Amino acid sequence: MSKVPDVDQIATKLLDLGLSARMMAPAWDKAGIRQPAMGPEGQFVGWMLPGKGLLLDGLDKDRVGITREMPYVYDYSPFARKRDFFLRRLRDLHRSEVGAITTYDDIVNARANGKARDAAFQKASITTAAGFWYDTWRATGSGGAGTFLGTTAPTDAALDATTTGTLFGGSPFNPSGSDKSYLLTMGIFAGSAHFMALLIDRHISGGAYRLSVSTTETTGTPDTVTRDYGGGAGVGAQLIATVRTARATPGAGTWAVTYLDQGGASSVSAANALPATADPVDRLVAHVSVSHPFVQLEAGDTGVKQIVSSARVAALDTTGDVAISIVQPLVWIPMLNAASIYLERDLPSDLSGLIELANVSLATGALSLLMYANAATLGAVMGFIRTCQG
Repeated sequence: MSKVPDVDQIATKLLDLGLSARMMAPAWDKAGIRQPAMGPEGQFVGWMLPGKGLLLDGLDKDRVGITREMPYVYDYSPFARKRDFFLRRLRDLHRSEVGAITTYDDIVNARANGKARDAAFQKASITTAAGFWYDTWRATGSGGAGTFLGTTAPTDAALDATTTGTLFGGSPFNPSGSDKSYLLTMGIFAGSAHFMALLIDRHISGGAYRLSVSTTETTGTPDTVTRDYGGGAGVGAQLIATVRTARATPGAGTWAVTYLDQGGASSVSAANALPATADPVDRLVAHVSVSHPFVQLEAGDTGVKQIVSSARVAALDTTGDVAISIVQPLVWIPMLNAASIYLERDLPSDLSGLIELANVSLATGALSLLMYANAATLGAVMGFIRTCQG
């Protein structure tokens, strides 16, 4: 007997992905940046187009019983396929080395000739609450427990694969010579039920930016993004704000971040009103909404290169500060809202879905995990990544 798909669950996951993509900086239209998205059962369903929505590829909504239009969820027309192909080619022209792995045979040959780099990761449980995004950076496990800088005035640091707190200790995915490293599969297992997981490269992390003072908190000697995921370093990068010290008796005043955009120009994020929510440590501040992990960038910006300062206005918190990080979304993984189920995203099934793990001086990025929780605790989170080099 064939399995009948849960139409409501599929539709909910697609809507979540579409809205998340829509609320990111518009890096698709202006730079061709995109990220692969999984379906509720681990299958490849399409592309997250930052600033636009979810573009389906290989999933017909009507075949699974979805008959209504869904905002920010688009069918993949023949025209879109051609446009996607040419945008992707144009995006990579400035990096002539890109494309060393171009066929499935290249993957097989690389892995058969000693250039397979696979690793498992594990992060311990942290306290969560349903309906909020959380950052696993400080959880113990493989790669160690990460730390956020706590100086006042705030400072920041550029991170890479050797930084304590990454999903993998050391640098198992660093290439050598002229090789590049390519992400092939991403699998994840959680001890509690959750809505979504997001694999990121954490370019830069800084703290502590206080939400309890009305003065501007300026970063001392700020670092600049150097890893390039297409279009130039910083294109497609987003800002997140992780609660470092819990927000006690919070106010609902506005909060904005000043940053350098993808071209190095000064920009200011939307000065959204923060919800008067007593946010615990490791929760992402709901700058736009609790269902969205990122800080809303200034209109027209396609990425972030540097954190300049933050400013809290009116209705201050009694206590509380955040660590601001510049991150690159890599793979979106909707969960099944059920614990203890392993999901794996198979990138080689669609070669256009291969993701290069960008490196600088042969050091890849600080891979990390954000979770959209649906339980009182995260539960142990484990996963496995396969890569090859060439």
